[in-house]
Amino acid sequence: MNLVPEKNSDFSTTEYWDSFFTKRKATFEWYGNYENLKRLLTKYISAKDVILMSGCGNSDLSLNLYSDGFINMTSVDNSEVVIANMNNKHKNKYPGLVYEIEDILNTKYADEKFSAVIDKGTLDALMPDGEVESLTRAMKMFNEIKRILKFGGRYICVSLLQYHIAQFIFSYFSENGWIIRVCQCTEVEDSPDFNGQPVFMVVCTKVNKIPGANPVLEWNPDGLTNERLDSINDLLEIVIDTQKSVSMCFDLTKCQMEDMSNNYRFEINCSQTKKPRYTIMIVESPTQKNPNKMTFAAFIVPHGREHEWLFSSEEGQDILRRNCNVDRLAIISMHRGQIYKNLKQVQGELSRLMLKIAPQGVIRRGETILFLSLEQQLGDRKIIMESKSEHSGNFVIEEVIGQKDETYRRLVFLNMPHIIQSETKLLTENGEIKIDYSHFLSDYIPYLGLGVGILANQLNRESKILLIGLGGGVLTNLLLNAYKNVNIVALEIDLVVYKIAKEAFGLLEDSRLKVNVCDGLDYICNAVKNNDKYDAVVYDVDVKDPTLGLSGPPKAFLRQDILNNVKSLIGKDGLFLLNFVCRASDVKVEILNVLKTNFKQLTSLKIAEDINRVLLAGNSDKAFDAHLLEQTAAYMNQCTKSNPLIACDVIDISALKENIEDI
Repeated sequence: MNLVPEKNSDFSTTEYWDSFFTKRKATFEWYGNYENLKRLLTKYISAKDVILMSGCGNSDLSLNLYSDGFINMTSVDNSEVVIANMNNKHKNKYPGLVYEIEDILNTKYADEKFSAVIDKGTLDALMPDGEVESLTRAMKMFNEIKRILKFGGRYICVSLLQYHIAQFIFSYFSENGWIIRVCQCTEVEDSPDFNGQPVFMVVCTKVNKIPGANPVLEWNPDGLTNERLDSINDLLEIVIDTQKSVSMCFDLTKCQMEDMSNNYRFEINCSQTKKPRYTIMIVESPTQKNPNKMTFAAFIVPHGREHEWLFSSEEGQDILRRNCNVDRLAIISMHRGQIYKNLKQVQGELSRLMLKIAPQGVIRRGETILFLSLEQQLGDRKIIMESKSEHSGNFVIEEVIGQKDETYRRLVFLNMPHIIQSETKLLTENGEIKIDYSHFLSDYIPYLGLGVGILANQLNRESKILLIGLGGGVLTNLLLNAYKNVNIVALEIDLVVYKIAKEAFGLLEDSRLKVNVCDGLDYICNAVKNNDKYDAVVYDVDVKDPTLGLSGPPKAFLRQDILNNVKSLIGKDGLFLLNFVCRASDVKVEILNVLKTNFKQLTSLKIAEDINRVLLAGNSDKAFDAHLLEQTAAYMNQCTKSNPLIACDVIDISALKENIEDI
């Protein structure tokens, strides 16, 4: 039996609905049944209200309300077929139920007769699109509702709120000065026959328009909390975001994510600040895709540890999923600047969402969502400084407690909030806080130091190093602590970052270090003009745009004219060292090919559990082979162990050989 019209406009014709209800005798519920809507609907009507049920169809909504004590109700529809059917169905058992043939665009009722008008799907049927004909019908209906509704009365519209509908209903009633509240009908989403399209209840309250007053627009996501909004666009944006998120959760439940390989990421904003409060990463088994058989758990990452390899890399996340022994794992990260009391609060905030994204089999089996964490700790993150710089934008310096109660101080640029720019470990000695110069966030720092060590170990003079990208000064401190025979010119484009390196990260400044606050590209060009020479040029500079797939160095530093300048600065026997961070495989191949064209020798050192690579380049005839690197690592470890500020090995020589990559 085909009940679908040939074109959308048929939804607004009496002929279509007469045919529909002739063919379909059974009750048909648009947008959920009474139980799905009862909690919200009965909040906005009372037993003493005189109610008009617009476009009633053959729904049981009128009967259900009548049975619950809402007896002052008239149900109308423009289909003679359905009104005859409903009268025949209820006239004996429920004689007080009134069904009348009426066109809601032009009724016979007196002005201000009703205190509530309920519309469950009628507006959607009259407005299948945003064309003039549809808008005209909707305008007539709204004008009629405005006429027959009492002052203080409510027009309650249950709708899918397609964009053209939402825009029109919000605009019409706000222009008339009515109070508009949009509620999300969450019980519809919990029903077993939910189809992925969220249902909304728009409650428009008739009040007198106050000239010059801003419209009263409210969002009510849970039936309890009302959020006052500034504009129609803000309300539209919330509706659209809700539709997207509900659809995404539905697809996750059914395992229907078309653009999902084995992971999917989204953010949950704080309702008060509108800023991200949680980041959710969905990680799935590559083999089990049956939603009725999949197992599920949620893992709460301790506050401040979201950058760690286990929680931030695809490989680490899948290992975590397998360790949790589930087919789908929701990895939950918390955001800086947000307040979290304890794990119980976090679980309470997210329990409903976890039910929404769990595979449907978990719900059908009646399983409780399992929340996991490390030692049931929420973690601790304290922001000690928050500011803004001209070059780097907003940033924070924060202190985070690690798994073994160590304290780490970090610099984070908020345009890339999940990337730590610089990190140092803090020690407490006799009540005084000191910097642990033996701690490195990533092995790329000691590996860059290893490259400099090749020169420091071989030259019978002081090595002159040009370092582009001072940052927090961690690499600079390592070089100064490890090698007595190096002189460093460090460039930093951001004066604020230079001050942070000195004041928060213990930058060691002595006669062997000169810091210039300037643009690295300009400095390189001017150095060549001045015929300056360096034994090594080191790139440790990041890309400010996280969307490019290249995190460092910026492509501008790899232009042919700049590479020519670098080669001029280091000559035949000098070294070019790079902290290379690239996620885009095509960009990675392109850059490596450019470097291979410019340098006879090019070696890559991979970093365990990290995307960083340290590249060693040069134009001498001597290769950076395993023997040379292991020999240099032994020399470097000897140097660092003899310095009391480090007093330990910084390179694992046993793993060095296997970290050498062919290019």
